[in-house]
Amino acid sequence: MAVDGKASGAGTPERVPGVGVIALAIFTLIGGALVFGFASSLWPALERQGEAACRPLEPTMRSDMAPTWEVQDLDGKAVKLEDFRGKFVVLNFWATWCEPCIGEWPQIDRLAERFADRDDVVVVAISIDKAREDITPFLERMALSKTQTVVLWDPEQSINKAYGSEKIPDTFFIGRSGELVHQYVNIRDWGKPAAYRCVSSMADG
Repeated sequence: MAVDGKASGAGTPERVPGVGVIALAIFTLIGGALVFGFASSLWPALERQGEAACRPLEPTMRSDMAPTWEVQDLDGKAVKLEDFRGKFVVLNFWATWCEPCIGEWPQIDRLAERFADRDDVVVVAISIDKAREDITPFLERMALSKTQTVVLWDPEQSINKAYGSEKIPDTFFIGRSGELVHQYVNIRDWGKPAAYRCVSSMADG
């Protein structure tokens, strides 16, 4: 029977205000938790993706702090590792008498040239020659006197050993906070695009 033009509400359950809003909120919270959990599970994979670009170069993974050092530039001025803090450092050990180093040097120079426009990446080459006077003539003969590489000299000839390098050339990646991240034993094609992508991925990671 109609009362005042409206149907009787008998037998019709009364709707509880706010139930739909509460259900939506619960659904949103559960969905957000699932998405967050899924994203968290992917985070290690995203970190590994930064390493993937370097795999063709076969790095040895490192996780220790880089041994600190103080060496000389070619003018005899003292240079410390801490001078490069905040930069991503590609550190190469070499010598003028080392034949593999001679073959690798143009590659090191090309890598440094590729990063010449970035002030947050630096390529450093520390010579373990017995005499600093041997270095400049070598670079001149190799047409590398204007290299973008920071060329230094270790008068004690011991820093490479502190890094765990038994032979040269060896190359190390040092993070912005002074941590060792990669070691590359023996020569690599540092002038190739693949090496540029590797350094870029690590520097930007």
